Amino acid sequence: MVDELTLLIALGTLNLLGSLGLALWIKRELEDSMAQLDNSLALALQSTMEKLTGEGAVAFEAPNPIQAALGQVLMSIAQQKMNTVEATVTPRDADGTFKALE
Repeated sequence: MVDELTLLIALGTLNLLGSLGLALWIKRELEDSMAQLDNSLALALQSTMEKLTGEGAVAFEAPNPIQAALGQVLMSIAQQKMNTVEATVTPRDADGTFKALE
């Protein structure tokens, strides 16, 4: 008859080999899935970039000249306002608190 200890060692070894085989199979499947996902993601990014740069079906519309002129007017007004804002410096005491303006 087979000794009980020998049987437990054999079953433990089979369990270890089975677990190792399962881990290797899962690793291989995961690597294949990641490669497939990487490929799909690359194709999706390429398609999106083609559409955004106008090479695909969705091209950008040319800027409206009236909108461009209005934008320039608004930018010049904003630039003038930035140059005309006067800053006042509030003095501080030695301890870092603000002094009252006189």
